[in-house]
Amino acid sequence: MMNWQKLLSPARLGTKHSSVGTFGRSDFHKDYDRIIFSSAFRRLQRKTQVHPLPENDNIHTRLTHSLEVSCVARSMGLMVGHRLAEKQHLPDHVEADHLAAIVQAAALAHDIGNPPFGHAGEYAIRQWFAEADAKFLALLTEGERADLLTFEGNAQGFRLLTNKRTGLHDGGMRLTYATLASFIKYPWTAINSPFPEKRKFGAFQQEVPMLAQVAEVTGLLERGQHCYARHPLVYLVEAADDICYALIDIEDGIELELVDFQVFENLIMPCIKDVPAEYHREASITRKMNFLRGRIMTGLLAAISDAFLAHEEHLLAGELTGDLLAYVDGPYNDMILAAKAFSEQQIILNRRKVQIEVGAFACIEVLLDTFCRAALELHQAKGESDLSYRTARVRELIGRDDMPVGGRLYSLYLAILDYISGMTDDFAARLTRDIGGSQGR
Repeated sequence: MMNWQKLLSPARLGTKHSSVGTFGRSDFHKDYDRIIFSSAFRRLQRKTQVHPLPENDNIHTRLTHSLEVSCVARSMGLMVGHRLAEKQHLPDHVEADHLAAIVQAAALAHDIGNPPFGHAGEYAIRQWFAEADAKFLALLTEGERADLLTFEGNAQGFRLLTNKRTGLHDGGMRLTYATLASFIKYPWTAINSPFPEKRKFGAFQQEVPMLAQVAEVTGLLERGQHCYARHPLVYLVEAADDICYALIDIEDGIELELVDFQVFENLIMPCIKDVPAEYHREASITRKMNFLRGRIMTGLLAAISDAFLAHEEHLLAGELTGDLLAYVDGPYNDMILAAKAFSEQQIILNRRKVQIEVGAFACIEVLLDTFCRAALELHQAKGESDLSYRTARVRELIGRDDMPVGGRLYSLYLAILDYISGMTDDFAARLTRDIGGSQGR
């Protein structure tokens, strides 16, 4: 069994510091501050959530989506924290609002590693390596190849949060172990995934030592080589993300006139009781949506918190299968599943969105063609005099320290993926135009 004493560790990655912090601003609250003030988080304002490069400013970006997910997660964390405190299940160093701060910070960062153009960017990276000439992957280990062929924004996020480039010292942002463990949705590597068909994992081969360290400090149960049970609070972060995805995608669809408001209303109404007469007299669709969203959130978050407490023992044993929404009583789970299914069929496959995503594939291909060719040349070079002019310029663009002559090929690829994943949609498109096309592989 896992236990809350270790799961809620206030120690920070890369330091021996283990104090909870000053009154009113714990180390868990500081995690949130470190993430929100980071340049990586700011860049989410120009990254796709669902609709690439939207002209409508009311449409969600990765940044606004992340802020909303963090708010929903915080509310559930606070509810669960108070209930655990009432049951005297929390360690002495942890208060109820500390749980809220942990899941709020983890939820804030949940998409921080995603590349430009949303999930299309992830697919484009995977496809490039899958179709690339054999010489690009020949020198890699099986695990390293799996990292690239199943590239995952979650693993990139863990790398970003823990990489030294995000701070002066080892440990990157030096977040608490509790927050990092709550962030890692898939605590295993690509090659050791218990669900290989889902192509989801939480750490690249290069971050395996840090994954193991987070698991050891927080007491995550080992399920195999480089594979661990999820931290219980991951389920709250995941639920918050699912809720926002399901509901907000449709709201964006209504804003873009891709979806009729009646669809949203029909999905939500079965979960709401006592609709006031004022609602039916209201003509503004925006005000109606705001009312329905607020009312559904109140009941849904309470139901998820109840499910968490009801299955606390299974969560601590690492035995809960599926997501937490599947264990929620009432019509909520059916509503979320129906909303997600509608989004996938009617919004995600919208023609304009698909057209832009096809362009996103071309954009990522150009960047990887250029950068990975340079990486292979850098790996094989004996000195700077061996570098072509083009490769030397790529090295200056990404960073000389990150692209050393004679460097390990896998590390060079990761540096390239760091650079590409950090791009905003418009910067990636602009850089692609500047590069001016790709060469054959």
